[in-house]
Amino acid sequence: MTNKLIHIAKITVPKEGQKFVYLRELSPHEYRWFYEESPSDLSGDTIEEAIRKGHKHWKGQYFNTLNCGFRYTLPERDEHGMNALFYQLAASFQSFNGTYFDEELGHNCYVQNASHEAIDICKKLAKENKL
Repeated sequence: MTNKLIHIAKITVPKEGQKFVYLRELSPHEYRWFYEESPSDLSGDTIEEAIRKGHKHWKGQYFNTLNCGFRYTLPERDEHGMNALFYQLAASFQSFNGTYFDEELGHNCYVQNASHEAIDICKKLAKENKL
């Protein structure tokens, strides 16, 4: 069990306001949403499936993933980049020059244009050694 933090989203809970939900990798084929520290019943076999289920499940609660910027591959920078997940932002943020090796792609990558909110959460979790 890895419990690796993959991505973060916000939902609006009636009478409580905005809350974060966390997508974690529990095994190579299980990605589960957590409400604070409590696991939900919502999971997927892939990251994409879990995010899709999150959108469907929390549709009425304004489910919205954090803007973690765009991931670009190196040495040749692709023109548009791809939407970055939180763990990719964290890997780029924690490296000396913003470049990190993405094992899934087999290339060096970097992330840019993340929201201030995502960067602030990344800094906070890094300071607490929770990344």
